[in-house]
Amino acid sequence: MPIRMTDDDKEPEEESKSEGSSFFLIAIFAFLGGLIFKYPKVMIPILLLGLLGLICIGSFSDDSETEDDNSTESASVGPHKLGAKFDTERYDRAPVYEPLSNEYGEGLPSEVSLLKYAPKRQNQGDQGSCTGWAVSYAARTILHAKATGEDPNKVSFSPAYLFNQNTDKDCDGAYPVDLLDDLKKQGNLQFSEFPYNESSCRSKPTKEQKEKAKEFRIEGYQRLTEDGEKYDTDIESIKQYISQGSPVVISMEVGGSFLDLNKAVWFPTSEDYKAVKRYIKGKDSSEEWGGHAMTAIGYDDNKEGGAIQIMNSWGERFGQKGIFWLRYEDFNQFVREAYALYPPRTFAPNESFSYQLGLVDNATKDFIPLKQVKDNIYQTKQPIKMGTRFKVSVKNEKPIYLYIFGQETDGSSYVLFPYTDKHSPYCGTSGVRVFPKKQSLEVDNLGKKDSIVIIFAKQQLDYKSINAAVNKSKSPSFLEKFQSATKTKLSKSAQFGGDGETIDLVSTDHDPNSLDLILIEFDKEK
Repeated sequence: MPIRMTDDDKEPEEESKSEGSSFFLIAIFAFLGGLIFKYPKVMIPILLLGLLGLICIGSFSDDSETEDDNSTESASVGPHKLGAKFDTERYDRAPVYEPLSNEYGEGLPSEVSLLKYAPKRQNQGDQGSCTGWAVSYAARTILHAKATGEDPNKVSFSPAYLFNQNTDKDCDGAYPVDLLDDLKKQGNLQFSEFPYNESSCRSKPTKEQKEKAKEFRIEGYQRLTEDGEKYDTDIESIKQYISQGSPVVISMEVGGSFLDLNKAVWFPTSEDYKAVKRYIKGKDSSEEWGGHAMTAIGYDDNKEGGAIQIMNSWGERFGQKGIFWLRYEDFNQFVREAYALYPPRTFAPNESFSYQLGLVDNATKDFIPLKQVKDNIYQTKQPIKMGTRFKVSVKNEKPIYLYIFGQETDGSSYVLFPYTDKHSPYCGTSGVRVFPKKQSLEVDNLGKKDSIVIIFAKQQLDYKSINAAVNKSKSPSFLEKFQSATKTKLSKSAQFGGDGETIDLVSTDHDPNSLDLILIEFDKEK
């Protein structure tokens, strides 16, 4: 641990100086002793004033050292430049990913790596531009190379295009979420069209370049936290995105033994753990630490008890050719932010996409039997006993925006999903999700019938406005209220079926304005 060794080296030097000083002080005190003995009335006041001066000087010196030690803001650590800024409010505004269900869905592969889609590891050099390297050069390039099959080194994206528009005049870092917002709104340019200069960040894109960059916009991004109010990163969500071809941008606190890593796996020391905790709390740290953006590109459940594969921007001498592994157990101690980019949605002209949904009984884990009444209207085959707890299960094969509404006893509508404004309706990863994730729906003893409406949309909807319009509608049918409130056309090619337990929806309608509605009704009994 080189920095620790530097601290050790300083201690002997200080001891050596004090030993040399002690001989000098002995001689001085011997001389002063003789003067005091000869001229006591003159020398004693002079000595007292001198001692008081030394005490004051020592006090001022201690204050200065303490102030320096408490300073934790830095654009660089040791020989490396960093640049990832962190702000809780900015992070909080990022939409929260709804993960796949581990209990009801299929398991993930034990290991996945996107390394073959990654460009060669380069060095950000003397600039705090790590966010540009993580978001643009690594993550956006990997998405593009995987979708097109092109050589990532020939189509790599410029780390400067987004970073230069979101940093200060000193190139002293940026917030990852700001770059992601611009990647969604205005797109990006490839390295060959917008060069990187570690000595300057003043180059800005022209109108023509911004127009061309639109071709490489992403649909969106999500933060991968355990919940809307909990900011610990969800490793399972990170694995889900990586397993389906999407890299994850992370913002990590780095310092200590990490700085000179020259092997495949970083094993933080006990000093690293202590130092990063002091740094995050803003307390004194014996080592320099700071925020650094990188890109998670793989995982392996069997490597050191489970680890995430991460691509850095400090050249190929770092780690193992610019790549290193961080164990699951260390991840949340050092990583503060995690963002997944939506994968590109590509469909062949006549390609079909399907969805499967049903009601899962909590007690038995079985689907509650359903019957098709008409087209997209379904009912439970038998009344459900009051007090039964269940969840809505949805399986998607393609990315989709999902919304779930319930009907109150008085006929009014309420939103079941998204749970809050912070939760994203976008289901970009394919697999099974259950709603609600942490609670359950319960058949109450009010009324004799309940209804649920599920909407599959190809673009984001203003679900609050839809819910408000439903509650104002005079239509007698709950489904008709939604058809009127959405003010859009239903998919022409949608086919509804099922095996008596689940509902199967198959469609080839790729019109972004079309959507599918499904109504599930169930009678209640005591």
